[in-house]
Amino acid sequence: MKRYFESSMIALFTLLAFTACKEDEQGVAPGGDGAPHVAIYQSTVQEPYDADNDLALRLAVNQQTENVYYLAEKTADKEARAMSDAEYAEYVVANGTEGKLVADQQNSGKYADVIATGMKGDYTITAVAVGAGRKTSSKIMFSGPNWMDVATGTYNFCEKAQQRLGVEEKKTGVLFQKLESDPTLYRFKNLYGFGASLLLRLTDKTGEDQNDKLQFFRVEAQTTPFTFSSYGTVSVRDLGYWQDDDSYAFDPDYGCFMYTGNYKGVVVLGLQFFVTAGSLGYGWDEFYPE
Repeated sequence: MKRYFESSMIALFTLLAFTACKEDEQGVAPGGDGAPHVAIYQSTVQEPYDADNDLALRLAVNQQTENVYYLAEKTADKEARAMSDAEYAEYVVANGTEGKLVADQQNSGKYADVIATGMKGDYTITAVAVGAGRKTSSKIMFSGPNWMDVATGTYNFCEKAQQRLGVEEKKTGVLFQKLESDPTLYRFKNLYGFGASLLLRLTDKTGEDQNDKLQFFRVEAQTTPFTFSSYGTVSVRDLGYWQDDDSYAFDPDYGCFMYTGNYKGVVVLGLQFFVTAGSLGYGWDEFYPE
């Protein structure tokens, strides 16, 4: 059903690519006590990993460290163990994963690059350095969203999107999802590329057009990974936010919505594309579930 109108594996990381985490159980800076130390640095993952629930980690250790282990565990499960720091360090060594240490060419220590995967919800990631008959640990916290699949289908980009973003007319196998912790928040996963999803907020506003009954979404301004000419990053939003007028957002001729009757699951999005210098035009995208 076409809209009847349209208005005018781990890569090698440099240490600088990682973000240091300061929430350490014990000091990680190598001292003069001959003890092993570990610091945890984090970075986003690349395909084929999951940008939502996987995390790239660098476990940087000092010269006194002979081995390093890590364990990503649900925070609630870790707390339920009621272990001391020393007891939990032993647990990580016995039940966690050992990282493969390589020499750090920029510093005097060593490091291991690892990927922690499948973390939906609140997790504690603990690393333990082992050496000289001693163990020291560090930890970071991570919270991964749980997006639930609503449908898989074909997303049709409007002509303006094709012109301004350089995308193809259609993208198949697109996942339409909603967030478990906030059932009003939806997204088209990786619509604009890996880790670049289009977010939508379901409202309680309903309506009807010549095709079917419907329920409206709002699409707040959000950036895309695309640039246009020399004007910089292209952003997208619904026409109501563009015009600062909600009457556009809740009008079937201009808004963003999902059909709820005979065409249930079909999504129509009236979107404007813009850069800081001004508007790049607008059009209607459509999603058809399988």
